Amino acid sequence: MPPTATPAATGPAPARAVPAGTWRTLCASAYDGLLLLALLMVLTAALQTFTAGEAITRARVGAWEYAYRTLLLLAVVAYFGVTWTRRGQTLGMKAWHLRLEQRDGSLPSWRTVLARLACAMPLYLLPIAGVALYMAHEGGWLLLCASALPLAASHAWHSLTGGGTLPDRASATRIVRVRKES
Repeated sequence: MPPTATPAATGPAPARAVPAGTWRTLCASAYDGLLLLALLMVLTAALQTFTAGEAITRARVGAWEYAYRTLLLLAVVAYFGVTWTRRGQTLGMKAWHLRLEQRDGSLPSWRTVLARLACAMPLYLLPIAGVALYMAHEGGWLLLCASALPLAASHAWHSLTGGGTLPDRASATRIVRVRKES
């Protein structure tokens, strides 16, 4: 049996898994966001050794900028893919006692992870872009609020219906709470 078809690493899912709450999920996402920021900063610093410490821009390195952006994207996909397919938990999810699993309680496959990321990335990148524009004084509070609407709507739908967020539905997965280890 492939490892992705076995029950999640912390044991088989109970008959009625407890869904993760919105705040717990968003806190785990923020935790993972900080970890990813650090990872991408280290990767960028390592690559800047080839540009004598200069920014990696099209004017500086030409078409290699696209390779750099692709490498950053692959690092993000690898972080989520490896952690979700092996244990069902990122570091942020582990800290908040959450696990990603398929509806039957098994670990997600790479295909499932890619479907989840394809749906989740725009939802999380929009508020990040809104905050960046607001901090750069390029957009007002209306843009800031509007950029968070898709993510807020996805979590509101989950809270009101219990049917899962948009990434949950797109990938046929769910985020559940796990018991604290004693």
